[in-house]
This record gives sequence, C-alpha cells and structure tokens, in this order.
Amino acid sequence: MAVVPSSFLSLLVLCGGLCYAAASPLNQIQESYPDSAVVTRVRQAETRIEQQLQRKSSGTKKLALDQILLDVVAPISEVDPQFLSVTIDSGDISRNWSGITFTAQRIINMARGLAPAMLRVGGTSGDYLIFNSSTAETVQQSNFTMTPQQWDEVNKFVETVGWDFVFGLNALLRTPYPNGSWDSDNARMLLSYSTSRKLYRPVGAWKWCATEPDMWGTAIPAEDHAKDFLTLRDLVAEEKTLGKMLIGPDVAYKMDYFTEFIQSLPQGLLSATTYHQYYGNGSTAKLPQCYDVNLLDSLIHVAVYFQASTEALQPQADLWLGETSSFYGSGAPNLSNTYVAGFLWLDKLGIAAVVGHKRVFRHDFIGGYFALLDANQNPLPDYWLSLLYKKLVGTKVVYVNGSLEYGRYLRVYAHCAKAPYPAGSVVLLLLNTNFTTATAELLNEDLASSYRDVFWLSPPAGDLTSTSVLLNGVLLELVDNRDLPHLVPAEDSPGSSLSVPSISFGFVVFRDTKIPACT
Repeated sequence: MAVVPSSFLSLLVLCGGLCYAAASPLNQIQESYPDSAVVTRVRQAETRIEQQLQRKSSGTKKLALDQILLDVVAPISEVDPQFLSVTIDSGDISRNWSGITFTAQRIINMARGLAPAMLRVGGTSGDYLIFNSSTAETVQQSNFTMTPQQWDEVNKFVETVGWDFVFGLNALLRTPYPNGSWDSDNARMLLSYSTSRKLYRPVGAWKWCATEPDMWGTAIPAEDHAKDFLTLRDLVAEEKTLGKMLIGPDVAYKMDYFTEFIQSLPQGLLSATTYHQYYGNGSTAKLPQCYDVNLLDSLIHVAVYFQASTEALQPQADLWLGETSSFYGSGAPNLSNTYVAGFLWLDKLGIAAVVGHKRVFRHDFIGGYFALLDANQNPLPDYWLSLLYKKLVGTKVVYVNGSLEYGRYLRVYAHCAKAPYPAGSVVLLLLNTNFTTATAELLNEDLASSYRDVFWLSPPAGDLTSTSVLLNGVLLELVDNRDLPHLVPAEDSPGSSLSVPSISFGFVVFRDTKIPACT
C-alpha cells in the first residue's frame, strides 16, 4: 500500500442521512422547547438580523421589482473562501466508492475547478460505517467496513485537488446500545491510524459534527448527544499533532433539537453549527417548483432562524448549511440533474450568503440525480454553474435592496468580484423566474456607467430539462473529454438598464466600478 503524503487535512464528523428544513421555526420551538429564556434570546437575535437588513434599505422608497439598488458603503457579510463546498455520500464506501476513480485526470481537473472547497463524506450510511485498520476488504453487513486503502484514496484525492476534508463517523456506536453513551473506540482507531500515516497539515483541524441526530430511529436526547461532543473534545486532545475544531449538530429539520443541543454545550466549544435543507421530496417534485418564487422564498426564514439561534447561543461559531441540494431522496429524475435545478442552487447560494452563512455543502459531488457530476462522471448544468460561481464570486457580500423580500420574480444578489477583476468591481447573481424578458433599472451610478462582462447560462433549444447548458449561447463541455474550457464572457456596454432574459439565470460583472464595499 502506498504511503500517503503528510500534508492532508482530515476532518471527521459524527454521521447520518438527509432531509430538509421545516417551516415556522420559532413557533415550532415554542411548542416543543420549554426554555422560554432560550427562545427569547433566539428571537432577539432574529430581530437583530432583520433590523440589520432593514437598515440597509432605510432612506429609500420601496423599489419596484425590476429596480436594482446596492448598498455600496460596506459589505453586509463575508463568506468563507470555501463557501461553495461539496459532499460524497458515505454509502459509496460500501460500494468501493461506487466506481469513482479518484485518480482519473478528468475528475481531478473538474474538482480542482471548484477549489478552494471542503469535501464532506457523510450520509445515512455513516451510521453503519466502521473503520478497520487490519482489513483490506469492504465487509457488507448491516454495518460495513471502510478499509485503510479507501481512507488513503480519498485523503490523497483531496490533497491533489486542493480541498479540505470532513468525514462521517458512526455516531450510533453506543454502549449499551441504543441509549448508552457514544463508544469512541472506533474513532480513536481512525485518529490513531491517521496520525501514524501523517494525514494532517501542521495547522490543520479535525472537525466533528453529528449528522441528522434528530432523525435517528433511536431517539438520543439532544442534551445526551451534546455530552458525546465533550468525549470528542477529550479524544482529539490526545492527538497532539492534529487540530481540534468541533462542529454540530447537522440536524435535518427539528429546530428544537438544534437549539437544545447547541445551548447544552459550553460557549467556545463549537467552531461551527450545521443544518440540512432540501426543497421537498424528489419522488413527487414537479418542474414548476424549480422556479416557484414561493418555494425559493421558503429558505429565507429557515436560514434566518438557524443564523439567529447560532448567534444567540454559540456566538463564536460560524453557521454552515452542512448538506443541501434541490430535492431529497437522491433528487428528482429529469429535474435535479437538469438546467432548471440551477434556479434552486443559485438562489440558495445568494440567500445563504446574505443571511451570514459561512459555508454551503452541495450534496453530492458525484452520485444521485442531485449531483454535480452524473453516474458516468460527466458534468451536469449545476457543475458549470458552480464553476462560474467559483471563478467570479468573491467573499464579500454586497447588499441588494429588498433581496430578502418575498415574491421576487427577478432575484438579485451581489458580491465583490473575484480577482483578476480589480478591487471595487462587483458581480450580480441574477435569476429571472418569469417567461418574459425583464428590463432592470440600475439605480447606482457606478453600475450604470460601467462596462460589463456577462456570463449567461441558458438551456439548449429552451429545454429546461436539458442535461446540457449554454454559456452565452455556446455549449459548455470538457475539452478533449478531460480539460476545463475557458469561460468566455460577452461584453455589454454601460447603460442605466440591464436586460435579463426570460426563465434563465447568470452572472454580470461590473468591472469598472469602484464601490467602497469592495475596495
């Protein structure tokens, strides 16, 4: 077995499956969570976030839906450079990575295009995964074994492509089963093996988080599960050469569980809190849902609640959307893997950044209808959308007046543009959910007087369920079936308006602006 190089960042999580976040957060908490003082603190934080957004809009009259006005003075938030990150389902380990060829140059090239990013390996199957340092075979039973070779393969891959790594541990190893305390022996084995193989960077970190503990059939109380994290803290402290960041709890939708869990831990213990979100069931999803503004809007109050809860109860922690895509259950055939799913993905990235989330993990990189790459490891439309996002979108978030109001058919978000665009330039993320072209009025003089680079994505022949996508009318595809193409913009002249094509989305970089928020 080849020795794995010593510069890897291996990050672990306590693991589970997938679902989506529910509505009416504070009502749900008040009905099921008895601590009124905690509810009050969360409500106060939620109010602070809402007031911050309202202050950004103060001093201006209510705008029409086709008017765009940026607050150019200062960013409203700043995301992590790994904001757009990805996952692979831990169930793929039981199928020997489901045919994913980590050494294939085309896979490496496509993954490098998304760097910097973090890979999370997790999912429901993680609750059946056991690491065995003495076996070379994957044993499939009710539990299954991850071999050292498989562990080395994925570590080598993330180092090669410039990603960091989050891995899912079996959180249901409990003594006595099912309601005892967490049995950390297998985690200790993996940590020890990784240390012996030098699977870390000197300034790296191990990250831990429980994945969807609110969905476990064996109901482990949130307070008891919080005690597991104290065990984790002590466990990682034993490995002197490894980092010691902890994250959690990766809930599916039970917000009362999230609240009780994070408030049961000492402040400062968690580096990030996490939750999951999907827009519905893949088996029942319909085409119009993908551009339904009411469905798109459903994320707003969920995101604000989790942000407020984190700020109130673990103020030192970041918030990550730890697993998300279009529809759960591996996605919706002929929807999640097509152009139209891009409305859900781009809008989600826009909302999460404005609210203050630091990372969003797309489920999956490879596998399922909701993946970025299909089963044959070919790029799907959301891969190209993600690649453009990585190329153009910087970490500073610029507030667009009214960008979190409900019912917006023309949805607009803004960031400072990424280098090599000069400091002061800004990129708009635009989505037109109507079947008619929109003409947006630009109310900032900096925008109106700037030349623009347009990166517009559309489906071939107007087919919203196409698995291909056009950039400014040109089909996006790998060069020689392995290399990423140059992403060439169309140039647009200055002017006080911006034409936004019907039922489509894209990016417009205003390259001559010098707005203070981006300098």
